[in-house]
Amino acid sequence: MRRSVLLFLTILLLLAIPTGAVLAAPATDKVVKADDVVRNDIVLFDEDFTLEDGGRVTGDIIIFNGDAHIAGTVNGDVVLFNGNLTTADTASLSGECVLFNGNASGEGAISCTNMNVMLPDRITNFVGELAASGDFIPPATVEVERPSPLARFVGGTAAAIARSLLFGLLAFATASLMPQPMLRIEEALRKKPVASGAVGLLTAFSMPFVIGILALVSAVLTLVCIGLLGFPIIIALVLGTVAAGFLGWFTVGNIVGDFLTKRLNLKTLSQPATTALGTMAITFTLGFLGAVPFVIGESLIWMAIVALGLGATALTKFGTRAYPIMAAPAVNQDKVTAVLNTLPDETDSNL
Repeated sequence: MRRSVLLFLTILLLLAIPTGAVLAAPATDKVVKADDVVRNDIVLFDEDFTLEDGGRVTGDIIIFNGDAHIAGTVNGDVVLFNGNLTTADTASLSGECVLFNGNASGEGAISCTNMNVMLPDRITNFVGELAASGDFIPPATVEVERPSPLARFVGGTAAAIARSLLFGLLAFATASLMPQPMLRIEEALRKKPVASGAVGLLTAFSMPFVIGILALVSAVLTLVCIGLLGFPIIIALVLGTVAAGFLGWFTVGNIVGDFLTKRLNLKTLSQPATTALGTMAITFTLGFLGAVPFVIGESLIWMAIVALGLGATALTKFGTRAYPIMAAPAVNQDKVTAVLNTLPDETDSNL
């Protein structure tokens, strides 16, 4: 698990630099030839992926800004961000297919969910046109006296303590009301941290665009008295995203709580108490690091934890189903036939 989490943190760092200069997967994972089997997740940046007929990928395929052609078997999910998917008639997918700003085509029987969240050009260039216009007057600069480093440290530490206590109480209540869903989310996070982080990252980045577009469309349609239908959807999306973020954060807290209880010999703690302990620990630690003036990088850790928890919550649909879905083992007909041959025939039993 540690290796997969480090890989996801590396992906987050790669998002901050030109992705054309580095790859997130080995070169051998760009093309999976016939009779080849890849038993791992495949994550590519600015690269196309090809799975030939007869090839097999036992894991998830996640591509940022690239196309994919699938003719073989994928025992996992396929997630494309800014890329198109083509499939052959021999393509097989056991998981889900999600496309962000892309299209699916081909002869394969793979059904994909398209999340088209691209903004129109007029909306994209709205801020630049407004700033370039002569009517735009920037606000006057107001100088605000900043508190001393010691005052910021004391205030930040106090805020971290208060926040950790509040999050601990919420985590205890959530784990008491939803013990089994949180266990499913934790299992998905442990088994598929890279897929959880990628889905959570895409959800966090795409959801504001989706909500913004729905708000603009609803505001325009309100003039003809039908735009009010979009606002309940916007409220549901906002509340669902916030709830998923908190649930994912508490699940990561449960993992940290399990680690702390083993180290501190507190094995008698219940699941709600363990979840509250871990949630308070990570919340206070990150808040305290943010209060220290010379410490940087805690925001990246916040983002990683939120993305991991949010993605695992989305993959399990708020813990209502297990992920990944384990396929039933194939029946070996040769062994079945061999066992049946050892049984006495009906004519022998009559004798």
